[in-house]
Amino acid sequence: MLERIISLVIENPNLPLGFALILVLLYVVHLHNKIHHLTKGETGVSLEKIIKDCVDSVKEIENKNELISKHALSLDTRVSHALRNVQTIRYKAFETNGSNQSFSVALLNEKGNGVVITSLHAHSHTSTLAKPIEKYKSTYDLTEEEKSVIEESKKTHKDNR
Repeated sequence: MLERIISLVIENPNLPLGFALILVLLYVVHLHNKIHHLTKGETGVSLEKIIKDCVDSVKEIENKNELISKHALSLDTRVSHALRNVQTIRYKAFETNGSNQSFSVALLNEKGNGVVITSLHAHSHTSTLAKPIEKYKSTYDLTEEEKSVIEESKKTHKDNR
């Protein structure tokens, strides 16, 4: 059979060229279909416009992303200064009282800066104290309840990071 094909090629030298031409034509049709599908029937000029529009859209998205990133950083800075996870503890400050009327409240930001407010309730009077807090510490002596409420606030801040 191979001898028969070789003799056909020798007798008719245009046969391989014709076969190659058919393959090239099929490949051209295939490429044409791919281009038609890519442009969806549009012309080459409109394809250039589509690509330009896509590039412009990407630039616009990049600009918006930059603005959003700057805004997020600004929000992060502002939130770090805001009061977060306010903690309260109620307790019986004096033995003469019959219930847990005294309390301490920690009003701190996530950096540990703020104030602890304590209200001590006695039978005949109530005292309210405010102590500044910086980095979860105070220059004033703190009661065990105040230390406890500050520690709870600190723990909550760390858990939320």
